[in-house]
Amino acid sequence: MLLAGALLVGALCGALVEHKPSTAEIVAVCAGAVIAFAMLGERAFSWAVVIVAVLPWYPFIAESAEAPIVKQEVLCAAIAAAPLAPWLWSLALGGRRTRPSRGALLLGVLSLGLAILVYENLHSLTRLIAAGIVGYLFIGVAFLCARRFGRGQAWLAASFGGLVILGLMGADAYLRAPGNRVGYFTGYPITYGALVVGLMPAGLLFAYGRSRLLTGALAAGIAALLIFSQSRSSWVAVTVVLLVVAIVQARAGNYRALRAIVGAVVVLAALILGTSSLHRIVEEKLAAKQASSQSVTHREWSYGYAIQAIGQQPVFGAEEPGFSANESVQKTAIGAIDNGYLSITVDMGIVGLIAAIIPIGVALLVIGRCMRLGVTPAYELSLALGVLGMAVVAIFYDSFYWAQIDLLFGAMGGILSTRLASIARPAPSVARKPEPAIVAFRPAT
Repeated sequence: MLLAGALLVGALCGALVEHKPSTAEIVAVCAGAVIAFAMLGERAFSWAVVIVAVLPWYPFIAESAEAPIVKQEVLCAAIAAAPLAPWLWSLALGGRRTRPSRGALLLGVLSLGLAILVYENLHSLTRLIAAGIVGYLFIGVAFLCARRFGRGQAWLAASFGGLVILGLMGADAYLRAPGNRVGYFTGYPITYGALVVGLMPAGLLFAYGRSRLLTGALAAGIAALLIFSQSRSSWVAVTVVLLVVAIVQARAGNYRALRAIVGAVVVLAALILGTSSLHRIVEEKLAAKQASSQSVTHREWSYGYAIQAIGQQPVFGAEEPGFSANESVQKTAIGAIDNGYLSITVDMGIVGLIAAIIPIGVALLVIGRCMRLGVTPAYELSLALGVLGMAVVAIFYDSFYWAQIDLLFGAMGGILSTRLASIARPAPSVARKPEPAIVAFRPAT
């Protein structure tokens, strides 16, 4: 069957290359995807989402945010295919059949309602096909698709692979242009930082299960690339993640893990102080003059404008994703409101905000349950910490309009939603009663 399929696809691609090379490329990619799904099984979902999230869709080296290097139709098709294609493949292969929960049904209705609302307001399917809009709408889709793949452990390996890809591309970008910020190939350096922070906990957990040396090298590489991205919001997110990990581990009494965290912080500090380029970037970004920089003053304007706009249209907002960005570029020449929660509330109201932060709410429930019960389930906690890190970046950045971050939000939140109930305090071991001693005796004669 494999040989027959290879011959058929080869003949088809050969005929298409002769007449329509672009169509041949699409057919080849589809054929490769089908073979990959067959080989990976349920692992295909995690790998598909991560690969689409980390691919360089934008100019590799730049000095400002630029348009994608592919057509919007292609980028939106990849965004839609990442969660849907593995989900449809899984349905075709059969497997477990479960009734959807009420919460999942409500989220599906909410996502569909928001899509119809945006379409009715834009009055055009062409305007709807934009990476920011499709990415935002697919948070709910990715969340619901991920619930079918919650039992597997594939996210750890996929996260490690995604970090390696981001690291190699970041190193290449730095070597090509050492003076530029790293990460424009994901759209913007803050987007790069958010992706690294989101994949970091699961990727480090995967590396830790293989080698301590590999874990240390990966952590050092992540720290260096985050500094070269010059994304202070990502630095804040990493700090918050480390603090939460320390609190959870202390609550569970895992002092060995606390010592490892302290050791990692010491090594990171030594790496920054001992490397001139890293030390210079950190010093510049934390300098006092940054308090009056353009980004800080624009963020102050963003808060005032957003609060006023939300007060005027609180429920559904302007009913148009990207409305606040257009208003911002007209009034300040910067095309974004520097707070993801405020920007999405201005555009889609409180209803749209609720749809976007459902994965964040699930992650916070997982972290809260771990603290309350004093347990540290590694897989669930790594996913929750990744979502938490991206959620912190969203405080300083319009994260919900970057489709790569949206896919990670939805997929990781959906997986967590199926594993939340399994987080429980381990049952106390019951001491066995000592068995009565057998006394040997000689019968009386």
